[in-house]
Order: sequence, then C-alpha cells, then structure tokens
Amino acid sequence: MPRQSRRQFIRNAATAGGLAAAATLAPTGGRAFAQPGRSVAVFGAGPAGLTAAHELAERGFSVTVFEKLADFGGKTRSIYSPGDLPGEHGFRSFFGFYHNLPDTLRRIPFPGNAHGVWDNLTRLNAAMIAGMNRHNLTVPLPFPLPFSQFPMTPKGFIDSVASVFETLFRLPLYEAVFAAERLAVYVSSCGERKLGQWERMTWTDFARLDGSSAEYNRFLGDGFIRELVATKSANCSAHSIGLVGEEYVWSLLNLNNDTDNKGNDRVLNGPTSEVWINPWIDYLRSIGVTFNQGYRLTGFGTDGAHITGATVTDASGARHAVEADHYIAAIPLDKIPAVLSDDLSAADPSLDRIRNLQSAWMVGIQFFLRQRADLTNGHVGYNDAPWGLTSISEAQFWRRPVSSYGDGGAQEVLSAIISEWEEPGTFNGKTAMVCTPDELARETWAQIKAHVDDDGETQLTDDMVHSWMIDPGLTGAGTPDIAYDDAIFIQNPGSWDDRPNAWTAVDNLFLAGDWIKTQMNVACMEGANEGGRLAANAVLHAAGSGQSEAQITPRFTMPLWEPLKLVDRELYKAGQPNLFDVIDRRYPIR
Repeated sequence: MPRQSRRQFIRNAATAGGLAAAATLAPTGGRAFAQPGRSVAVFGAGPAGLTAAHELAERGFSVTVFEKLADFGGKTRSIYSPGDLPGEHGFRSFFGFYHNLPDTLRRIPFPGNAHGVWDNLTRLNAAMIAGMNRHNLTVPLPFPLPFSQFPMTPKGFIDSVASVFETLFRLPLYEAVFAAERLAVYVSSCGERKLGQWERMTWTDFARLDGSSAEYNRFLGDGFIRELVATKSANCSAHSIGLVGEEYVWSLLNLNNDTDNKGNDRVLNGPTSEVWINPWIDYLRSIGVTFNQGYRLTGFGTDGAHITGATVTDASGARHAVEADHYIAAIPLDKIPAVLSDDLSAADPSLDRIRNLQSAWMVGIQFFLRQRADLTNGHVGYNDAPWGLTSISEAQFWRRPVSSYGDGGAQEVLSAIISEWEEPGTFNGKTAMVCTPDELARETWAQIKAHVDDDGETQLTDDMVHSWMIDPGLTGAGTPDIAYDDAIFIQNPGSWDDRPNAWTAVDNLFLAGDWIKTQMNVACMEGANEGGRLAANAVLHAAGSGQSEAQITPRFTMPLWEPLKLVDRELYKAGQPNLFDVIDRRYPIR
C-alpha cells in the first residue's frame, strides 16, 4: 500500500466518516443536534483560534471556526484602502526568539516553498532609534554582524557612531551604572521573585524612569521598549518587559534564534493575508476545518459543569445555536466579558477575574508613498514622538511591487503605529484622542518627518504622499464617540494572577489568546500561537485523546545565570533583595 501523507490521511479519514461531524449551527427557534464524536467549535479566527483549529484538525478532530468579520486573521489580517492598496493594522515582527509560531508557519503549504509559509519570512538587518535634532542610531541585527552584510550608508554609519557618543556624554555616569544594575537584577532573579515581586510593579518603577534624565529614558524607557513589545513602561509590569528584553538580548547574540540564517527579527515578504493568512485558511479547509463568517459569539449555555451550547449572532441580529463537544473562546480580551454570564462565573469563579485585565490602543496607519523610502533595513522607533510612533518601510521586503496594487501610483507602504493617545502632539498640540482622521495623519506624518530629516538632508516630503489609511477599527475620530475595536492586552502589574489558563472548571470550555497564561507572557503573535496550542492540548486531555500534544518550546535560559538564580531563590524566601540590588534595594512585599 503506498504511504500516505499526513494531509492525505486526514482528508481520507474525513471522507470515510472517520472524523466527527462538525459543530452544528441552527436558528435558536429550532434545535441543532451534533452527531456523537470529537467536534470542536472555535470562536475567533485570529492566530490563537486558527492555531487551535490547526492542531486539533491534524489530530483527527472535527473543527468549525466562527468569525464575526468578513476576513480571517484577526488583528494580523491585511486591510485594503478604498483604492485597493495593501495595509496592516500595524507591522508584523517575527522575532528570532519565536519558536512556536515558526513551527506553525513551516506546516502551512505555500507554492514553491520547501518550508511552507516560513520561507516567506525575510530577515531584517537593522533597527533605527531616531530622535529629533540629533543623530539617529542604526543598530545592526544580529550584533555583531559582518559589515558586508549590513547595508549601512556612510552617513548612516557616521550618524550611528555620533549617536553613541552623544549618549555617552549626555548620560550621567551614575545612571549608566544604575541601568546596568537594574538589568543584572532582573536576569539573575529567580522565577519566584519575577512573579512575586517584579510582576507587581511597573517597569517605570523598577527602572526608576521618573525623575531620570531624558537620555536614560530614551534607551531604558518607551523609546526602546516599543521596538520590542506592544506596551508602555508606565502601565506594564517590570517582569513582562524584563522577560521580552532578556529574550531579545539572547537573540541578538544568536543564542536563542529559530534559525541562524534568518536573524533575530523577520517580517513577511508581502501583505500578511496574502502570504500567510489566506494560505493558512486554504490548508485548514483542505484538512476538514469548516469556516462560518459573519457570526459573533454572544453567549454560552451551561448546566453548571458543562457547556450545553453556544449562541452566535449574525450581521442582521439573528441568533443561532451552536452545539459541539468542546468549545474554544479565542476572541479578543475586550470581547470576553460580554460572554461571561453569571452562570459561567458561578461555575468557575476565576473567570470573573478576566474583567480586571486591561487593554490599550495601538492603531496602525499607512502612508502610501510615490517613491521608495528605505529609512533603514528594519524597524524605526521615534524616541521623541509624543504619540509613541514606530514604523517600517515595507516595499524593500515585499516580492510583489507596491506599484502593482491600486492605480499603480504608489511605490512604498510606510506602515506606522500610534500607541500613545493621551499626550499632546508636537506640532498641533492635540492629543490623538481628540483628533480627526485627517489631523491624526498630518500630525503622525509631521512627527515622523521631524525624526528622519536631519543635517539638512530631507528624506520625506509632503509631495511623496500618494494617500494614507488609518485602521478601520478606529471609529468616531474627532468626536466624543471615538472608539477602537481592536485593542490589545497589556500586562499591567499584578495581571498574571487575573489571567486564566487555557482550561476552565467547566469541563468542555477552553480559552485561547495572548491574554491567557503563557510562558511568552506578553501580547504578541507568538503568545497567541502558544495560547492556541495550550487550548488544543487542553481539548486533547479533556477528550481522552491518545494523540501527542502540540509541542510548546520552552523559553531559553542562560546557563551562566542559573547558579545566581538558585542563590536568589534563597534570598527571596528570606525576604531579602536580589544579590545585585545594591543601589536601590527592593525588598519583597509579603
């Protein structure tokens, strides 16, 4: 008998009736009956929900995905302007220390690629930390990097050297020593101290950013943090920022990367939906996953220990009943409280703590330019931008020319993110929260220009702008009714205790997302992928499946620090500060 591929086996099993029937959908006026078997209803088609569907479908489960939007991918999906130009909700970073998401990408077929969608990742060779009225620092990635592989112009090299010396001379010596101490304290802290002490304070408090020099804040505060993670130092736990910062450092040193030849930061070589999400949907359909679009999860029915059914609502407001053996809620954090009924909270009181978790706005805006604008071969962080801006120039990484979209007049997509909405703009003096869409675009563009146009050299001009587009999830801009439909989870101090696991006390209800407890900890695509794997594994356990669990790669630990962590564990138990915590001693609060 010829050997079957995994996909052929799954498809043939489905045809022969070897798979359980999919979750059923019917108007609430009637009753939907699911045939006995291992059927799973997944609500939400973002990375977490699709990952759970992927892992379960490949293990023989019958999976039905419900998505409220017309497009799949959640916040990662591509969006298109009225002129059919491709944009994103913000750019996508696939850091080298991501391991679970790259594994998924390798398992999504893509024409001509030996390693599936993973081959669509392209390496970034640099990151720029830009400032106003000063030289910009361009950092090679990973460091050190042979100069022949690093496309830095002579001016870029001179600016980078000048920026380092500017920082050295502006940063007081005691702050430089304190910064080094803070970093040593975190990486040598035991796990118990990280969760019991650093998780309960902000990074601003941990690093003493308030009252420190602007230069200190530039590189230990939000200016650098926004290059790594979608959060802000004033409202994020020290543990969350320290964790991802430590991961990034090991990645820079090539100690913890998914692969050596892709570097420590990657982006996709085209619009996300075209080179990742759409091929993923095609593959999932090929192995039996069913998709229902235009249905929003609006509630669960429970008998106290078991979900008896779910309700989804379509665009017309009609309600439909969903029945399955297992239910996975993979919807965004800010949408979860609406489906937590009193009955569910009574069945699992820990679910009520989800309401304590917080989210924030990080809104994408795209500037479509008439000519290329390769500001650097990677991400740009605008340190002096009060609106917390970051960006990337997409055209240099995409296989398909930008000019092949729309009317052909655009050559570049400068994809930016606005992450601070309460600070006055540099030029219009208004907070982003009160600006109209046009004011948002003009002020964002002005702040970006002010950072990259220096020494009399102009890199961006107004006549370069073909058009712009702001994330359609933002509505009512310029009015008191401003709202954003795609807020992201932020890891505020103490939030770890409020975050749920993938499994619940209700035996067939599971949760998936970057906001549940994951080892990645922070809101990102890797965290969402891990959350989907955790939910899938919980379903496998609940179903009594003999299938192997979805692999979750453990976080990298530096062997050098392990003896120090053992010492710190004893110090923490004794209520003492970390060994390196000398300048600003912090005692655990019991």
